[in-house]
Amino acid sequence: MPRLSHSEVILAGALRDLRRSWQETSSSWRDKARADFEKDYVDELLPALSGAMSSINEVNRLLQQAINECS
Repeated sequence: MPRLSHSEVILAGALRDLRRSWQETSSSWRDKARADFEKDYVDELLPALSGAMSSINEVNRLLQQAINECS
């Protein structure tokens, strides 16, 4: 398994914390405003963060490949 970069570790932790915190709000915030907020922000942000993590991983892979080829 490839080593996670510092950026990936931070982003993965933030994503985990966001998902957990958002889930916790569901027990006390159950109105249309929550549904609208989830649709407008959370549903957009979570896939974007996952995509960013994939991109970071790909950049790290390419950098490692370049380092290996130049060594």
